[in-house]
Amino acid sequence: MIHRLLPMAAVALVFAGCGPSKLDVSKTYSVGGDTPAQGIELDPQAKAQTISVDFETPGEEVTVMVVKKEDAPNIDDIPGLDIKKAIASKRSKKDNFTAEIPENTAVWVAVRGGGEKRDVTLKVTNKK
Repeated sequence: MIHRLLPMAAVALVFAGCGPSKLDVSKTYSVGGDTPAQGIELDPQAKAQTISVDFETPGEEVTVMVVKKEDAPNIDDIPGLDIKKAIASKRSKKDNFTAEIPENTAVWVAVRGGGEKRDVTLKVTNKK
């Protein structure tokens, strides 16, 4: 009986590895002034995924957004992007949110802020 279960267990292990890559990235950026936007570029994954975004800044409020790269091919496109195009976003000094990323979709997790330059810490994770 066990020898019949082994092939099914092997198939289950192969399919378990086909989900999105484990994601746990933390970065600190300076935004504002001459640097209106910075961000983390996430490669497309074969399966949809939910990411969690945490951010904090001691300065003025910032906007953190998850944007499809097809809407903003370069980080320099983020400052002028209509917030309505974002998959998800928040404006605050400190907050967190989740975003549903469709399969095969590259995205930016970007922070933008006008005014004075300030540091912003971003942390992006997912559940594998």
